[in-house]
Amino acid sequence: MKSKSNYEKRLEYNNTYNRNNYRSFSMRLHNENEADLIEWIESQDSVKEYLLSLVRKDIEKSKKKEKKKKTSKK
Repeated sequence: MKSKSNYEKRLEYNNTYNRNNYRSFSMRLHNENEADLIEWIESQDSVKEYLLSLVRKDIEKSKKKEKKKKTSKK
């Protein structure tokens, strides 16, 4: 059996590390029906940072809403 090259070993290590430490999400947008969204997202400096900021804002909004709901029950 042929031993693995350094490249193959690094690749295997990286793949294992990524599988154990990251989650990946993807979505598809229709070129015609969602062209405005595609254009907007692609115009951002960093798509990842932009999407993360939207999710974080939504989390904060949900927390505030939940907190308001709990205080109004008292």
